[in-house]
Amino acid sequence: MKKQSFMLGSAILILSALISKLAGALFRIPLANMLGGTGMGYFSGAYGIFMAVYAVSVTGLPAAVAKLTAESSALERFANLRRIKSSALLFFSVTGLAFTALMLLLSYPFCLLTSGIETVPAVIAIAPSVFFGCVTSVYRGYYEGLRNMVPTAVSQVIEGLVKLAAGLALCLLVLKNPDKFEPLCRRFGGGILPIAAAAAVLGITISTAAGTLFLIVRDKLFGDGLSPALIAETNGRNCLDSRRSIISALLKTAVPIALGALVTNLTSLIDLATIMRSLEAAINGNPEYFSSVTDKISAVELPNFLFGSFTGLAVTVFNLVPSFTNMFGKGILPALSEAFAANDKVKIREYTEKAMLATALVSFPSGIGISVLSGGILTTLFPSKPLETSLCTLSLSVLGIGVIFLCISSTVFAVLQAAGRPDLPVKLMLAGVAVKLSGNLLLVRIPELNIAGAAAATVLCYAAICIPAVNILVKITDIDKKHITGLFAKVFYCSLLCGAGALLARNMLSDPLNPLISLAISIFSGVIFYIISTLLLGIITKSTLKLLIS
Repeated sequence: MKKQSFMLGSAILILSALISKLAGALFRIPLANMLGGTGMGYFSGAYGIFMAVYAVSVTGLPAAVAKLTAESSALERFANLRRIKSSALLFFSVTGLAFTALMLLLSYPFCLLTSGIETVPAVIAIAPSVFFGCVTSVYRGYYEGLRNMVPTAVSQVIEGLVKLAAGLALCLLVLKNPDKFEPLCRRFGGGILPIAAAAAVLGITISTAAGTLFLIVRDKLFGDGLSPALIAETNGRNCLDSRRSIISALLKTAVPIALGALVTNLTSLIDLATIMRSLEAAINGNPEYFSSVTDKISAVELPNFLFGSFTGLAVTVFNLVPSFTNMFGKGILPALSEAFAANDKVKIREYTEKAMLATALVSFPSGIGISVLSGGILTTLFPSKPLETSLCTLSLSVLGIGVIFLCISSTVFAVLQAAGRPDLPVKLMLAGVAVKLSGNLLLVRIPELNIAGAAAATVLCYAAICIPAVNILVKITDIDKKHITGLFAKVFYCSLLCGAGALLARNMLSDPLNPLISLAISIFSGVIFYIISTLLLGIITKSTLKLLIS
């Protein structure tokens, strides 16, 4: 059974994430142009509720199954591996059905209390994704634990492409035929946008079903690469664990991760529950400040418009980089789990340094680049929504700094999960959520900040999580603190030069230049500055390349 190295596995996952996120961007960007700020408010409201349920029922599963599979593989308990998969499938498919039913039953009262009944159709449309997500996560975690990232990668690509095609097609179908959906429109707010948002969300459900179907068919056709002879040999030396003990071990890892993910998704629910009310207070407190906007959008609709613009545009761009760097954490988890199971301290330090270095090299310049080029990025991606982009430019500029803290935190959490301490991320994220809630309530109400206050609160939230998380990581893995902080400082300095190069190029370009060309030249300039500075400061050397590739 051939296992993939950390960098090969991460590269496979990053490539698939690149394709699926490109498909996701091609989905979200036209969708935002089709639905506008108001429609994206309904879409984001439903997605925020879904992600909270998804966090509890699904998020911890891949890591838990991967960790248990990797540990059994490291101890050569191959006969136990398939029992892990079958037990997890049985238990968590039932769990997924239960949470789907719960989401359907509570959709109306919950939306009524938070985002409004206009969001109900979209919540109903996305609820089955919870069940499909549970099944998919078991298969993905199992193969990731065997250090085979291909099934996960292909299923991610399938999901991204199907979501793009189905989501946009269904949304366009509704918008082009409003008369056919008139009864639903009257029942849920009287407009076509709530139904169009629900149609787009239904595309997500169809995509998760497609990903699940691929994994089931692939597993039946090709299996896991474990030969019957190998399983029979180890079965004689290692008795099988009971299904109850397997489920207990999975829950021991999955529940803390799920709670941590729930806490993370509480930031979305906090946004959902506090932003619009805080914006109402800001608008009512200083209506003159918003007069230039209320000439185009009424004061009553403006809070939802700002919220939809923020989540549909700025947050969409903000989440792009972490979705790639998360693959380093997924790639390192099986190898680290094996190292911790064998108590191999040398391997633990080596794998941890690999993951942290790879994450820093990507996240630092990306975050700084997003901050300095926020206006150009939004203008290029959403050319038909000038009002939305103008209102979100400052928010995205602030969120760029948050990209760094979020990416580093995610990789640290993967290491802590491999170390058998999934409880620590939960505690850290609870502190971050408290910061987020306080920040939203205090900053969004300031008229001069308004929606950018939510972005600032997000950055403070992830900073409060990231800094203590790195300190805990140093203690658990016994890596050299001076070395890692010095490395971070060098990468950050090079990233500042990257941002300066991009900003310099942007300012030198003439205004009539096409926004896409201007953005591309600015990014290219920043990349050149970054590469040269990392070489001059000795960050990229033969030894670091060998560390990353090996």
